[in-house]
Amino acid sequence: MKRFSIKKIISCILMLGMLTALAACDPDTKENNTDNNDQIKGIVGTWNEVNVDPRILTVSEDGNYTLDEEKGTVTVDYEEHPDGTKSVWYTFTKDDGEVWASFAKDEENEVQNDLWSGQDGEMHFMRDGIDEKLTADDYFHTWSNGRCYITFEKVKKVYVASVSWSSSVSESTQWTYNCTFDEETSSMVCKKGATCVEVTYTESGKEKTKVIYKDGSGSFSIKSGTLRWTDDKENAGADMNFVQIDMVEED
Repeated sequence: MKRFSIKKIISCILMLGMLTALAACDPDTKENNTDNNDQIKGIVGTWNEVNVDPRILTVSEDGNYTLDEEKGTVTVDYEEHPDGTKSVWYTFTKDDGEVWASFAKDEENEVQNDLWSGQDGEMHFMRDGIDEKLTADDYFHTWSNGRCYITFEKVKKVYVASVSWSSSVSESTQWTYNCTFDEETSSMVCKKGATCVEVTYTESGKEKTKVIYKDGSGSFSIKSGTLRWTDDKENAGADMNFVQIDMVEED
């Protein structure tokens, strides 16, 4: 009786193993995976987040993704509307089963260059490398990172970049760069004559200025929707990313 029970247990284990193997080889499962991977082809690649602290998103052809160190899978979902139409979403699910985000599918273009999350577009990712060639007009926004703001204006044939960085309500540092637009690198470049001034306000509201230097230089570049500021004199803008002010959330 004891031998029969052991044999029976072993047989059950073997049968379960066979069923698992058959499920793994199920042609319907393979077909579903292939269909899903075909539908995500338009977003396969590397993406940069448009943010002052950008993350890197990579989507693989096999339906997996990485977000910096985080990993998960991408599936295609459909949202039905009362009028019978459907919206297509790319759903990103972490390895632990938690849904990280959903991004709307671009129905008009086979290859997608922007990913906007949810209904409000709170998160924005841009495909890496799509903005290598820009024009001077792409700089004409107000850019922000915390208390630091950068603006551009054209004065005759010169592009003037103004940087204002407040340390408090009454104190700020201001940089001014007279730039030319480098079409080859799509960047704003100031080779000489950049100024740096400290501005303070007294309790009575009187403005005081102190010139720090008048012999600076620097440059500005845009990558994946974020602005980089390079200050050659003091490296003031090191590791800072700036976004258009209309994308900055107010406290």
